[in-house]
This record gives sequence, C-alpha cells and structure tokens, in this order.
Amino acid sequence: MKQKSHQIKINHITTDDLAFSAYLKLKGYRLIKSDQKKSKAHFTFETDGEIEQLKVEFINSDFVRFYNELRNLKKIISTK
Repeated sequence: MKQKSHQIKINHITTDDLAFSAYLKLKGYRLIKSDQKKSKAHFTFETDGEIEQLKVEFINSDFVRFYNELRNLKKIISTK
C-alpha cells in the first residue's frame, strides 16, 4: 500500500492524501494552499495544533469507510 505523506508545521498540516484533505474540509479546517507538481497534489490546512488527534479521528471515522466503499465502486466501474 502506498504511504501518504503528511508534513506538519506549527498550526499547519500539508498532505497529499485526498481523503484526509476532504475530511479536514468537512471538519471545517481552512485550506490555505494547494500545489500540484506533475501528477501529485499537496494541500495545506490551517489547524488548531491537534494534528495527531485529527489523524486518529480520521482513521476511526465513518468518512474513511465511505471513501473506501467509493473507491471499491470505482474499481468495479473501471473493470467493465
């Protein structure tokens, strides 16, 4: 499985994980920057400093289950 990268600065987190980025937006965190280099996008969010807690909440959320099911359905479509 491909490792997603997360770079943490004081009150900012930068990630290339699209699902985690969508989760942060859903939770109301402000997107302050997005960069795209070649086929890779990176998103930077302003946070309240609770980065590790956000990651744990994300992993345990229903959003991850939804995202995984969406990916599975996309795989079914692409194989037909």
